[in-house]
Amino acid sequence: MAMQVNLFVSLLITLFGMGSWVAINGVWAELPLLTSQLPEGWNLPTYLVLIIQAANIGPIIFTIMRQYKKDMASLRYTAYIILLLGFVAAILLSQFWDKEVEMNSKKSSLPLLFLSFIFAILDCTSSVVFLPFMAKYPSGYMIPFYIGEGLSGVMPSLLALAQGTGGDTCYNASSNSTTEGPRFGVNVYFGVMSLLMATSGVAFYLVNNLDVSLNARYANIRSSSPPVQSVEQEESPSPEENASSTAETNEIKLTNIKVYEVFCGENRTELAATKWLFVQLYLVIAIIAALGNGVIPAILSYACLPYGPTVYHLATELALLANPLCCFLAFFVACRRPSILGFLCSACVIIASIIIYTASLSPSPWLVGTTMGSVLIILLNVLWTGCISYIKVNVASVLQGYGENALLFCGICTQLGSCLGAVVIFVINLKTNSFKPC
Repeated sequence: MAMQVNLFVSLLITLFGMGSWVAINGVWAELPLLTSQLPEGWNLPTYLVLIIQAANIGPIIFTIMRQYKKDMASLRYTAYIILLLGFVAAILLSQFWDKEVEMNSKKSSLPLLFLSFIFAILDCTSSVVFLPFMAKYPSGYMIPFYIGEGLSGVMPSLLALAQGTGGDTCYNASSNSTTEGPRFGVNVYFGVMSLLMATSGVAFYLVNNLDVSLNARYANIRSSSPPVQSVEQEESPSPEENASSTAETNEIKLTNIKVYEVFCGENRTELAATKWLFVQLYLVIAIIAALGNGVIPAILSYACLPYGPTVYHLATELALLANPLCCFLAFFVACRRPSILGFLCSACVIIASIIIYTASLSPSPWLVGTTMGSVLIILLNVLWTGCISYIKVNVASVLQGYGENALLFCGICTQLGSCLGAVVIFVINLKTNSFKPC
């Protein structure tokens, strides 16, 4: 019987979940203004993509400590540290985001890049801290947590849309005409980000100290204890019950399978169908991670800014909104067939290729200076982001049926794909003239 979910505890968990990725999403949502005011210019997204990939050292270190020094890697205290440092870093960023440091006769936004690296480490580590902490609560509280995680992208996006952006197109960058600027400054924006982090921190404190929250946690521990069998249940089962029990045992073994056993184990011949399924799903995840986390974010400024900063602004913010919406869609319209997921992945590759080709035509892409061109590039980015979000949720849902180890390898493929995409586009972007700013 499903356990009732307390609405107030759900609200607190939602606000706590919001702190998972709100920091780095906040930086990403502000890129349309940052690229126009900082010396890195259009290359700033490329640097941020590399920084985010390098920040995966955080969860790696925490996972190793959790494995060998569990007493030094408390989930609760680590979550407090993540939220506190995120709050402090957001305040510092609001004061030093535009400070420049001269290095090798070149100006660099070192304070922003360093604090963004701190954000990235904290947010990446939250993935291996917040979810295990939520395992203490009944499964009904996972939905509020994921809603909060979605808000970590929605809130910065809505704030950036309210902020607005000045300017018209990059062709007017050198003109002396006066254009309307943003409604409030970057320092105010990051100040609000610090308030969001503080809200998540207060919510987490209440989750750990309010009786109503602790009761839900303790109730989950009691319900997770092995049930005491009645006398009737302990009597000898019928042959049908024995067959059912055997089938359930085999199913449990399958759902806790080790990925290396599928490819290299003694029973790999019998598991050929499972191996082919894993190959398809992991390949899909690696491809969309390489494009979605590495390539497209790094070159999106070249694809959108020729149409104007407003277009880049809308493409970035609406994509952040599309992410949680399409994840939510997967709860109602699920897709578990690998063939369909592969087809959707192919469609994503086509859309990504169009965006990359548009970026390569910068500063004079197709239909530049027209409303249709601006609308199309925004729609392409929103459709691309929504599609890969939908694919990732469904792939994870399929792999969840094969156990924790299958999901672990899903995460590994995601990070490998992201890292490969980031490195490749970084080399292409900085060592060739494939993408040209205005």
